[in-house]
Amino acid sequence: MNKKEKNKNENRILLFGFSLIILVIVFTLFRSKLFSESGDANSTEDNQSSSQLSSPTYSAISANDLNKKILTSSKKDFVLLDIRPFEAYIAEHIMDSINIPVDEFPVSSKIDTHSQVIIIGEKNGDENISVAVEKLKEEKIENIKVLAGGMESWKQIINTSVTYGNPKSFVDQSKVSYLEPELLNSALVQKIPVFIVDVRTPEEYARGHIEGAINVPFDDLEKKRSDVTERKIVVVGINELQEFQASVQLYDMLLISPLVMKGAMPAWESKGFALVK
Repeated sequence: MNKKEKNKNENRILLFGFSLIILVIVFTLFRSKLFSESGDANSTEDNQSSSQLSSPTYSAISANDLNKKILTSSKKDFVLLDIRPFEAYIAEHIMDSINIPVDEFPVSSKIDTHSQVIIIGEKNGDENISVAVEKLKEEKIENIKVLAGGMESWKQIINTSVTYGNPKSFVDQSKVSYLEPELLNSALVQKIPVFIVDVRTPEEYARGHIEGAINVPFDDLEKKRSDVTERKIVVVGINELQEFQASVQLYDMLLISPLVMKGAMPAWESKGFALVK
């Protein structure tokens, strides 16, 4: 083999080797792309499957639409079911809503199951909402709606709610004023009209109350708020905390000006002021 043929063979070998390298690179890139597309397809299918599994099986009602429903319904043909923990409910809730957390279901004996049930959760993504919907359906309750965005949305958009009253809150403290028992007694002695709301239990009220006071038990304030017909009232109770919390609730519901009697009924009794039975 002469030198010229030898060089030609070497060039062929080099060209063949180079071609193999190119082929391996192309195959590797194609293989990676193929697996990537396959993985994306699987991921898309998984996401679609997950989305189908997690998609809500209930219809929602916006905060604005619920507010209109509350304001315009002459007959209450719906139930506001607040499924949040009791601590969250007393901190802030929609007026006339009923608090039944999901761990206290079933609800058939506690609400009107023939009415539409509007579920109130904390916010979007509240996992208790889906649980509540399924549990209601198990009780054969089908007319269900969910407040879109929950209480979080309601507070942002409507911004009206009822609280139990937090003595450490400057906002709640600003809703009430205080009255000494002596001033209340002096007004009654002078026959000055005073609208007094006694928020103790009926049993406590029956054992002795201030003359002219009406009994609206603390636990029934929302249900019996229409009994409070005046805008300036004095609230009396078993202790000052109960009076304060009742006053805050009445302010939130009726926008009235409540006065808390300092020392509550024990202070009134200790001063020997008159009671009737």
